[in-house]
Amino acid sequence: MQLLALLLVLASGITVTGAKADELTFELRIERGQLPPNKRLIRIKQGDVVKLRWSSDRSIALHLHGYDIERKVEPGVVEEMTFTARATGRFPVQEHQARSGASHTHGAPIVQVEVLPR
Repeated sequence: MQLLALLLVLASGITVTGAKADELTFELRIERGQLPPNKRLIRIKQGDVVKLRWSSDRSIALHLHGYDIERKVEPGVVEEMTFTARATGRFPVQEHQARSGASHTHGAPIVQVEVLPR
């Protein structure tokens, strides 16, 4: 009977997926410009809704590459980056460092966000 039901679904052209997107929150505390070693790689799956909650011991401007999200984090304040993980690959979060004029540079990656295919 289960086989018959599966064949009917397949014949109708309906797509059945067992993979459900997750809603994930990561608490990330930057001290002296770094995260603890166990928080420097975040692995998620494509389609997940992700919330990165940032706090820092100093003012810092952060940029999540690939998703082009920027946040300025001030001491004592939690800032959030929320996004749906649509693009797969590895995306660094780096500090934006001001230069003279309107340009900026990036520091070393603070964390790598790795989005795996579902």
